[in-house]
This record gives sequence, C-alpha cells and structure tokens, in this order.
Amino acid sequence: MNYSPSEDANHPMLEYFQHEVTKLEWRKERALPDWAQRIFSSNMVAAGNVSDETELAQIAEMAKTGVEHYLSNVGETNNTAKDTTYNQNYYAQNQKQNPHTPRVMTSLGLNEEDVRVFIQECLFPEIQ
Repeated sequence: MNYSPSEDANHPMLEYFQHEVTKLEWRKERALPDWAQRIFSSNMVAAGNVSDETELAQIAEMAKTGVEHYLSNVGETNNTAKDTTYNQNYYAQNQKQNPHTPRVMTSLGLNEEDVRVFIQECLFPEIQ
C-alpha cells in the first residue's frame, strides 16, 4: 500500500500516510526495483507471506483506514485544475513493469493473454 506522490512530496496526504506507517510494528525495509523506486514513496508498505494474526490485523486495519482516509480527503486536497495526464501515465507505465502482478494472476489459473490485457488496459490504463 502506498500513497504515491505525483509532484508534491510535501503533500498532506503523503504526510498522513508517513505518520500511519510509523505505527506499524512489523514493517520490514526492503530494496525496491528501479520501476518501483520511480513511483512509490519511501513509506510504501508491502506485505507478503503473512502468517502471524497480529500482522494480518495490522495490515487489514492499515488498508481500511488508508482507503477511508484517501476517499474522505482526496477531494479536499486536489484543488488544482492542473493536468495530471503525464503523471498518471508515468505511474501506469512503471506499474506495468511489475513482474509480480502477472505472475500472481497466472498462478491463479488465469489465461496469460487475458492477464496481459487486464493489466495493460484495465488495471493500469494510460490516458490518451
């Protein structure tokens, strides 16, 4: 989970997310690949192979409060008429380089071509 910056690294939404991440007891630092470093904040949280119920509860609560906060506040903080097409496309292009997304989807039995179309056109569409 992450509140990815588009331009303003001091945005109130990013500051909120950074504060929330500091509360996590299990957070483990990890090296990110180049594509991820270009789009994720330094506060990005990744969880995998979770077997501890306490960790799972923290992840679920962080996701719930993070999404609720985002939906409740994004309208208040996005008060410019600035064209964000470039930033959105940059994010989508970098997300499409994540090898884990198609790997997980195909491991669940989904057709490789369907996965490719879903990722390219639905999950991370680019604005024309």
